[in-house]
Amino acid sequence: MSFDVSSLYTNVPVAESISVCADLLYNGKYQVPPVDKETFIEMAEIASCNVVMSTHRGYYKQIDGLAMGSPPAPHLANGWLSQFDATIKGSSKLFSRYMDDILQEIKSREITNKLAQINALHNNLTFTIEKQENGRLPFLDMRIIRDLQGNLSSTWYNKPTDTGLILNYHALAPRRYKRSVVSGFVHRIARACSTWTNFHNSLEKAKKVLEQNQYPPPFYNPIIEQTLTSIVQSFNPVEEQNQSTSTTSQTNEPPIVLEESPAPVIPKKMIFIQYRGKCTEDYARALHQCEAPCKMVMTLRKLKTTMPSLKPQVEKHLRSGTVYQIQCPSCQACYVGQTSRHILTRFKEHAQPSEPVRKHFDNCALKPTFENMEILKSSARGETHLETLEALFIEEKRPVINTKEEWRSRTLTIKLY
Repeated sequence: MSFDVSSLYTNVPVAESISVCADLLYNGKYQVPPVDKETFIEMAEIASCNVVMSTHRGYYKQIDGLAMGSPPAPHLANGWLSQFDATIKGSSKLFSRYMDDILQEIKSREITNKLAQINALHNNLTFTIEKQENGRLPFLDMRIIRDLQGNLSSTWYNKPTDTGLILNYHALAPRRYKRSVVSGFVHRIARACSTWTNFHNSLEKAKKVLEQNQYPPPFYNPIIEQTLTSIVQSFNPVEEQNQSTSTTSQTNEPPIVLEESPAPVIPKKMIFIQYRGKCTEDYARALHQCEAPCKMVMTLRKLKTTMPSLKPQVEKHLRSGTVYQIQCPSCQACYVGQTSRHILTRFKEHAQPSEPVRKHFDNCALKPTFENMEILKSSARGETHLETLEALFIEEKRPVINTKEEWRSRTLTIKLY
């Protein structure tokens, strides 16, 4: 049978979970972060407490619970729930928990009492239960099968709500992405299935999904064979080693070892570029051939990026993570900058008498207003990405009010020979 926690994230007591996770982290079993325990707790509270969210009816503060998109939320929820593992497991020999999904064996007559016991562990915890039907029980992406003799096996499982939609074979995407879709199916099925019979049946089901998304058999069959071969070989490393040893012994010659000084490792820069077909692949190939110190990451543009968002737009003065421009209405001179804070906070700093923007406006006998500030680009990828965008816009617009030139150190020049 399996237990499931109802609405785990929104019911986690944040302050309590931070305290539990801090105790786990600083109990001497793990490498601690470069801050003391009190500082860690304070930083976690800043990141997870009093979260402001935008809705169609205005801005609200989340008093308790964890936001689904918050980076620390999975760790805090998992750490908080882990303190109840021993009680939930009890005397069960088979027990596994992944976040809010729990699998365990239990006697039928004890199920009611067990459910009442774990529901009384905490006021915020409510468990639901799912029993096996005809000896079958889904758990994550597996289906656990119990035969009449009590033996357990597993196979690949899809929820009834699964649409079967994957990356279409004719989509504008790199070919290696489509190969990864096929090999990903094989690896997922191999991890979920305990017998080769279940593996074969699951693979036949996966082939139907591939064909429904227009993948031709001549494309996916060699990839399946190659992936399956590598999986089987990983199960028999000793046999491979013996074959390699026997081959070496037949030559009766010691291996030749050449000592060379290690080549200096040049750190590579990540370059994100939208995939546009053959021209993008040619560009990536040219960079690789000239050994440019960069790594190409090809991104895909989904249809939803061209559609208007249904979420209410954040008001301009509350926008953060932006590259902005302040333009003088008199002489059209401009200043380009970036900030990860609220843009209104950054504007108030520019309005100080000692700032270059304020000095320029004073020379033009004007007073800077928030309307003079325009958002050029927004990004949620962090400070480094904002600085890169800022450097690109400075290179493009050549703002005369900017006085610092540290942006030049963030430019990347690629020469193709």
